[in-house]
Amino acid sequence: MMSSNEVNLLSISCKQYFYKLKAYSSLVHSLIIVQMMALIFSLGGVGGSSGGNGELSVSVKSYSSNIVIVFSLFWIMFLAIQLSTKPYKKMELPLVTNRLSGNLSNVGFLMTAGVFGGVTSSLIGVLLRIITYFTVDRSQIVFNGFFLAYGDLLLGMFVAILYMLLISAFGYLIGVLVQLNTAFVIIIPAVILGVLRVHTKFALSVYKFFAFEVSLSMFVLKVIISAIILFGVSILISNRMEVSQ
Repeated sequence: MMSSNEVNLLSISCKQYFYKLKAYSSLVHSLIIVQMMALIFSLGGVGGSSGGNGELSVSVKSYSSNIVIVFSLFWIMFLAIQLSTKPYKKMELPLVTNRLSGNLSNVGFLMTAGVFGGVTSSLIGVLLRIITYFTVDRSQIVFNGFFLAYGDLLLGMFVAILYMLLISAFGYLIGVLVQLNTAFVIIIPAVILGVLRVHTKFALSVYKFFAFEVSLSMFVLKVIISAIILFGVSILISNRMEVSQ
């Protein structure tokens, strides 16, 4: 049975969530611009190879929407970091709020943005296939796997949404840490670069932990648990900041 405090917290968080959907709409619109830029880069191909035996030469150019996904992930990380900054906190002033309800509404907004980003990035991938189909000589297209089945498209959207959720949780934690102490602006990039360059095995194991998971249910479980932990730590740190102030 829910107490009145829980009901009030849920009600306030929902009001802030809908308020932020309107107030931060320009941030979501910027995703389309980012994805269009990624699409333009993808039109030139993402790789190629060539070979021959002296009499016959073959060149292959590969097209992929991975650039769109990567750009979208960078976008949602930037968005998550931005939500924890003071300018965006001030936008909550017209509403009755506290740190907890503000964080919950931010998480809800990031989840919505992740769904939007995951769906649109997958659809941009379909658009890339359509453009390629009509602009490239069809006799030179390898059609094996070129056309996506609806099931594969929906699966791609679902996986993209999960990655967006995971990256947004990581980005939100970074933003909260920076608000806690500006020294983290230097510490966090240094730690990330150090892990990538010095502890490459650890970085690779983290990457494999998510990217190489063959079971969809296990992948979903890993992402959800990781996102809950990251968001949970962010909220705890943020609440302690409020108490200390």
